[in-house]
Amino acid sequence: MKKLLVTSLAVAALAGCNSTSVNWEQGNQAVVAESNVALKSNLWIDKMPSIGEVRDQNVHGALYLESEQPLPAELVVESVSIKQGEEVWLIDSDSLDLRTHNESQWEVAFTWQLELDSEQPVDIAVQIDTNGVKNWLVEKKVKVDTVY
Repeated sequence: MKKLLVTSLAVAALAGCNSTSVNWEQGNQAVVAESNVALKSNLWIDKMPSIGEVRDQNVHGALYLESEQPLPAELVVESVSIKQGEEVWLIDSDSLDLRTHNESQWEVAFTWQLELDSEQPVDIAVQIDTNGVKNWLVEKKVKVDTVY
């Protein structure tokens, strides 16, 4: 009986995860509250030498949400997913910094420790929510720059 309960809970948890899985075929634009929103991504790894400290491989991201119309004030960035090959990393909203440059350009910034190959491009997906309507913006083959 206990095994059945554990199995049922595991299946329920996986079903919940599948409902938020990324549609990697989605493009980098979506219509949100009658505005066409586009995603433009910049990623880099900082390899600047520093004295006396060991540096982890942190990936820095500046993801821009841009529109010709003002972005809706109720727009919420739920998460960012980064995919390279078969590996996918999820960064939730608590680890993201949202910066408003103006009404029609927002920046989603983060620093995250990832073990990715900086020589290979990545796909980036941003999940946004506006009044309960969820959308994905996906940019493919984003180059990861290196700063020395």
